[in-house]
Amino acid sequence: MAGMAKKTPKAAPAADANATPKKRSKLKLALLALVPLVLAGGGYAGWTFYAAPADDAHAAEAAPNPHGIDPQKVAALKAESAAETSFTYAFALSEFLKKECGPMRVEALKAASEAEAKADGTLVNMSWMAAGRRFDSVTEVSCYRIQAEILKAEARAAAGPADAKGHEAKASAH
Repeated sequence: MAGMAKKTPKAAPAADANATPKKRSKLKLALLALVPLVLAGGGYAGWTFYAAPADDAHAAEAAPNPHGIDPQKVAALKAESAAETSFTYAFALSEFLKKECGPMRVEALKAASEAEAKADGTLVNMSWMAAGRRFDSVTEVSCYRIQAEILKAEARAAAGPADAKGHEAKASAH
C-alpha cells in the first residue's frame, strides 16, 4: 500500500469579487420547454393519421366498393337524366325559346309540368336548371331541332299518362 498516496484536495478557484453569475437566456429556456411539447404533438398527430384504428363509421367510407360503383354518384346521374327527360324540361325549353325561336303551343306540356311540380318539386327545379343550361347553347340552326323535340314531348303529354309511362320505361331501359 505504499503505492497509494493520499491525494490532496485541490483548492477551489478564487472567486472574483467583480464577476457576476451567468444568467441563462430566456429564449433558450423557452425553446427547451417547447421542444418536448412540439415533439409530443407531432408524434400524436402522426399516430392518429397513420396508426390509429379506424372506427366503424369511417370504415365503411374508406372501404372501396367491390364493384367500383359509388351509389351516390349513380343516384345523382339518375336524377339528372330524369330531369332532362321530364315534361317540365320540355316546357321550360319552350318558355326559354319564345324570343329566339318563336312561341309554341304547349298546353299539354304546361299541364303535365304542373302535375310534376305537385309530385316532385326537386325534379322540376332540376329540369328548369337543365333547360337553362341547354338554352345557353342554342343557335338559329338548333332552334328547329329543339322545337321538334318540344313538339314530340307535347304529343306525349297530350296522349296521356299511359304513353308517358311507356316513355319512362324506355328511358330507364337505356
